[in-house]
Amino acid sequence: MLISEVFGYGVEDVSELARQARSAKHCPFRDSVCTKSNKSDPIGICSLATGGEAAALCPVRFLENGRIFRDAARLAFGAESSYAVFPEIRILRIESADSQRDRKIGKVDFLIGKTDGRSVEDFAAIEVQASYFSGDSIRPALRAFLKEGVLDAAISDRRPDFRSSAQKRLMPQLQLKVPVFRRWGKKFFVVVDTQFFGALPTFKPSTMTNSELIWLNYPIRKSGTAYVLSEPKVIGTQWDDVLTSLREGEAPEKE
Repeated sequence: MLISEVFGYGVEDVSELARQARSAKHCPFRDSVCTKSNKSDPIGICSLATGGEAAALCPVRFLENGRIFRDAARLAFGAESSYAVFPEIRILRIESADSQRDRKIGKVDFLIGKTDGRSVEDFAAIEVQASYFSGDSIRPALRAFLKEGVLDAAISDRRPDFRSSAQKRLMPQLQLKVPVFRRWGKKFFVVVDTQFFGALPTFKPSTMTNSELIWLNYPIRKSGTAYVLSEPKVIGTQWDDVLTSLREGEAPEKE
């Protein structure tokens, strides 16, 4: 798959907005300077693509127009509900011996809260997962593109490592956090793209009412010179079924 978006704009986009974003290292999805990997010299590559659909390399890519929050709030609280977004909330605490230096762990990417005036009546969690890639450093390809304004396909081809991203990053995060929300009876959403979800094991589906973990599976589709977060496929699952599927593999017989 080739680099498809740099600092929020498709590599074929030669507009003034795209040029300014690349020059300023600005991320339009978070409306601030990109900080991916390095604050002073960020790797501003948002996605890789083959054909007309991309795979996200950066979780911030999913923040396009706040869509994931609207979709999750609609499913969790109802279409007409008001909501607020609370980023990076730590939900677990490790008590110290003297209770004076308690440590908080288990940071959830986002909490969404159903609001009524100034109070929060209900809440749900959102975890966002992009993919790593395998192969050599991608910085040379990025620098060549920023210098020349044209993608060098010979050095810009990488393979997303969906399996490693699921097993080494997503699975440990879900094991730490989902049981807490399951105990509370609150919805837990996982945001991924269709390329990532398609590489995961098959999950037994569940109804929305009974689901403990809900996947928001977004296509990132090419539209002209841009890529757009499109209507998601919503998959409801039970946590035990996901846990079993993501373990992968069966032990051989003892003999």
